[in-house]
Amino acid sequence: MIVARLLASTGDPLGPVDQDPDAVREEACKLVSSNPSVCSPLKPPPSKSGDGSGFDLSFVSMLLWVLLVVAVLALLYLLVRWVATARGGGRRRRDEVSDEAADDDIVERDAVAIDRSREPTNWRSDADEHRRAGRYRDALRCRYRALVGELARRGLIDEIPGRTTGEERAQLRRVTPSASEQFDSAADLFDAAWYGDDEVGAADDDRFQWLEQRVLAATAEVRR
Repeated sequence: MIVARLLASTGDPLGPVDQDPDAVREEACKLVSSNPSVCSPLKPPPSKSGDGSGFDLSFVSMLLWVLLVVAVLALLYLLVRWVATARGGGRRRRDEVSDEAADDDIVERDAVAIDRSREPTNWRSDADEHRRAGRYRDALRCRYRALVGELARRGLIDEIPGRTTGEERAQLRRVTPSASEQFDSAADLFDAAWYGDDEVGAADDDRFQWLEQRVLAATAEVRR
């Protein structure tokens, strides 16, 4: 065989030879020509990027960044919506509180206690009778009761027998400030006539009737 002859010509199979390695390889490939894969050159390993045959990690990175940006934008949108809703809810709540306060004022004005046992006209008739008899102290008492009854029927103050003038002053001052000054003066005349020791005359009764007219005129526009 060729390989045996080559080895025999060298004398020392391990020593240096003058044979061309490529020529030796070619002769050996001819001997095993029935199996061409033995002498075929090695193919380079497949590339993992660039030729589409592998998985591109750069595409995954880009996709993750896109998802991250979308998530941040969604969170910002939800935050803006929440802030806008909170502010809108606060404004609506303040409006509701204002409406409830207005409703409370209306209820307070309308739902007052009224003494139906005697009408203001009855109290005024008694006052006129006391005046003709010279009982000015009793006349002032009856005129004050008539005034309170009239204001109660206008939905402004409560008409409760035995209630103090201070309570009635405070209530009228809260619902109708424009009439509070004249009403305070009328209440002062009543307190002085009913609880004081001062002499009460026709001038006091006249002044009370003038104040009564002023109070009723000031409260006429708020009558419901």
